Amino acid sequence: MIKDKITNIQMGFLLFSVMVGVGILSLPQQVANQAGVDGWIVIILSGILAAVSALLMAKIGERFPEKSLIEYGPVLIGKPMGIMLCLLFLIYFIVFASTVTRISADVTKLYLLDDTPIEVVILSTFLTSTLIVLHGINAIARFNQFIQPIILFLLILVLLLTFSGADLGNNLPILGDGIQPIISSLPSTSFSFLGFEAILFLLPFMKTPQKSTRVILVAFSIVIFLYVFIVIACVSVLGAKEVGYVNYPTLTIAKNIQFPGSFIERVESIMMISWVPFALTTMLLLHYCSSLILAKLLGLKEHRVISILLIPVVYMLAVLPQNVLEVEQWSQGVGAFGASLNLVTIAVLWLGYGVNKRRGRI
Repeated sequence: MIKDKITNIQMGFLLFSVMVGVGILSLPQQVANQAGVDGWIVIILSGILAAVSALLMAKIGERFPEKSLIEYGPVLIGKPMGIMLCLLFLIYFIVFASTVTRISADVTKLYLLDDTPIEVVILSTFLTSTLIVLHGINAIARFNQFIQPIILFLLILVLLLTFSGADLGNNLPILGDGIQPIISSLPSTSFSFLGFEAILFLLPFMKTPQKSTRVILVAFSIVIFLYVFIVIACVSVLGAKEVGYVNYPTLTIAKNIQFPGSFIERVESIMMISWVPFALTTMLLLHYCSSLILAKLLGLKEHRVISILLIPVVYMLAVLPQNVLEVEQWSQGVGAFGASLNLVTIAVLWLGYGVNKRRGRI
């Protein structure tokens, strides 16, 4: 019996927080490069596909109350394959966490801490998340429930201010280049929606896991709305072609905000204040899931020791890329690996469930 339990609302915030992170900054450039003004359509389609994947993961988990993939995976696909699948998720979450940590550190150094060594920014950022991870899923859930509404309100407020010099006509014509650019752009958005697979390991913590469908749909709806809003804002202010050439266009459009008397000179700093917590909450859940998986595979009752031991691992991976281009390659690699792992996981779990159900083993 799992003692730590979280409410449906808290699970919704957890799913929202793990998906919304670096995508706020990088997604507009990615979709604009391939889909142009139709980037918002790509986001909606990608979000729907990701939501369907999350629902399939939740539905298989609902059939095994109080158990996560670590427990029911070996039952469905055999112990060797079940352990291997969990190890793949462990590697994936660790690399994902290191990538988010590095991107967060790069952006923080670029816009806020110019003279601070990147290693210091990385270590301080990840140590902050570790302090919360040590207290378990309840502390993470309460932290998200408190901080997410505040920073989401601040982010939307800043984005609304950017529309003072925007031209919504920049988002036209719709489907001017046909459907092909939209289809080819779908893989490029995978990194921005990844993280929802954490539900494979978090579902047992829900007080009412049978209501996970509604939680998933609400969380994805908010994420899709936010991403569409950001992309439309960036294209409206800069234009689709310009967005494709600008690094971190979401921060760039914040510079266009004009305040009377110029009493705020660096408005992008306000955007950074609202974005950094998003990156932090993403790191929190990825770090916790990594610690949880490894602790259970080793037969440990607590994840705390493992979460501390993962600090140097994540740090070394985060400092490994030598420049922004290598970080971008890491991001694309994580996105491709995560999307492939999710598809394989859904397929083998449901296939294993069907076979075992037909043979009367479950």
